[in-house]
Amino acid sequence: MTAEQYGVAFPGQGVKAHTLLLALCAHVRHPLVARLLKTFSAAHPEALDLGDTAIVQPATFAAGIAAADAAFGPDHRPPVALGHSLGELTAAAYVGFLGADEGFELAVDRGRLCHDQGLRRPGAMVAIVGADAGELEWLRRGVIAEHGEILDVAGLNSARQTVLSGTPEAVAAAVRIAEEQCLRAEVLPIPGGFHSSLMMDAVPAWRRRLESTDFRPGATRFVSAIDARPHTDPGQVREQLARGLVLPVRWQEAVHTVRDLGVPGLVDAGPGTTLLKLGRRARTLEFTGLGALPEPVPPG
Repeated sequence: MTAEQYGVAFPGQGVKAHTLLLALCAHVRHPLVARLLKTFSAAHPEALDLGDTAIVQPATFAAGIAAADAAFGPDHRPPVALGHSLGELTAAAYVGFLGADEGFELAVDRGRLCHDQGLRRPGAMVAIVGADAGELEWLRRGVIAEHGEILDVAGLNSARQTVLSGTPEAVAAAVRIAEEQCLRAEVLPIPGGFHSSLMMDAVPAWRRRLESTDFRPGATRFVSAIDARPHTDPGQVREQLARGLVLPVRWQEAVHTVRDLGVPGLVDAGPGTTLLKLGRRARTLEFTGLGALPEPVPPG
């Protein structure tokens, strides 16, 4: 399989700060990274607060686009693109539903909205590994019944990994119960209850911001991880981005959709290797990283 046959996948903001910093440093000369530094008055990537959602979201967007441009060239368009959470915005911009600069500005606004909403309605997120759907729902409903807090399914990453999102009290209870049941629970380095009903208050402002941006037909297919369907209509792409603040990421289903479209493999554009690891565990289709792409076939 040649590099041109791979679809491209972009991660969300759950990347470790050090990993994100390395990606920004590697692509510090890219226009989007330069714009990131200017936006936050930073002389170099090390000066950025990569624990702040308001900065992490546009930084993750810029790093993803920069890495894909470096690997494929700025004019490359893959057979399909998709993204996890914030990565949906990166994917939509990468394949031309909006410009990269417009996407970056949206990432800045999304980061600020999420940061402010996290202050108004604090939340947390946890990945539960080892529970099937029935076990996970039993755990979730038990927490809600006992504590009366919000705890929603935020991410369906694989058959054995589900992300829950809700109030800090609910997430702490979920961790305790999961460990009692010998399940692995990993609290994510994300300061907010994203993809849960805690985010609903931020949707109107986010929708207005999306509607003020010119979305246009993309150069290739876009698969949303919110409804796990391919989209070519710009309005539908915009709507998935709006709903994505609250609805869960159906990652496993989205990857199955890519496979059903006949795309033989996906490359994790990063930053980080979160999607690569998920893909290799699920084995739905071939996953690789940018550094392991096959050499392009010379013309002629």
